[in-house]
Amino acid sequence: MKRHLLTLYTRTPLHVGSGTSVDVVDLPIMRERITGFPVIPSTSLKGVLLQRGREVWNVPHATGNDLPEQAKILFGGIDETKNANGEKEQKSNAGCVQIMEAKILAFPVRSLAGCFAWLTCPAVLERYQRDTGKKFDVPQPGKDQAVVTGDCALTIPGQAQVILEEYALATLPSEAIKAKGVADALKTACADPLWIESLGKRLAVLNDENFQHFVTTCTEVVARIAINPATRTNTGGALFNQENVPCEAVFYSVLSVFPPRRNGVAADFNANTKLAELLPAQNPPILQIGGDETTGHGLCETKREELP
Repeated sequence: MKRHLLTLYTRTPLHVGSGTSVDVVDLPIMRERITGFPVIPSTSLKGVLLQRGREVWNVPHATGNDLPEQAKILFGGIDETKNANGEKEQKSNAGCVQIMEAKILAFPVRSLAGCFAWLTCPAVLERYQRDTGKKFDVPQPGKDQAVVTGDCALTIPGQAQVILEEYALATLPSEAIKAKGVADALKTACADPLWIESLGKRLAVLNDENFQHFVTTCTEVVARIAINPATRTNTGGALFNQENVPCEAVFYSVLSVFPPRRNGVAADFNANTKLAELLPAQNPPILQIGGDETTGHGLCETKREELP
């Protein structure tokens, strides 16, 4: 078995809906039940990777069961056969790639100094270590405290604090070296130039409860309406609020590759090689995830890295 780390950097707001209205938000995003952290379900990722397989292996407009053979082996599919009586039968095949849901790694919020900050917390970092096997020291800030690097651009000049949204959080200079270690460990996880160049200056490690508050209350909530194409005015009764994960957020998933489970696969078929064709290290693709594709939502920069 081989494992691959897949990171997703949101270039545009992302909406993967839960389908359940919450309070004044008609279309909330998908969240983990126990933490409230934003999450991208593995079913959504699988559908996106299947479509990517259609594009890479020359079936760009195929739908349903019309999949390239490589995609059927990697992600599963349904084959139609005929029995002895000439009747059509469907046989489903499990894929050999196991896809973990994409968990939040860094969440962007406004900052009084430095424009914006990437937030993370011990719970997120410890889960990232568990899922990927990567090792680094995790800071443990107290409630209403933030751990930042020594050259952080978020610190208020002359004061040992950062102001995120409307909250002032005290910094811990003694933990700055650990924040630097976290930034160095995460810098290579994503290929976006902004992330690589400024992560150390924008990273803030918060207490788990503070982080939970920010990811719960600091998403984008936008009002949307339906327009009558004839009159170019509101059709009436079509006003709704939609929640989005803001751009510049970072998610990660782990893809585990097992031997092919489909009958009749050639002995020389290498699932890891095919996955590398799908998500190349050089010129990685930008994938569209979630809803509102035609309005530019959900464009995510990808990076795949094979884990030891």
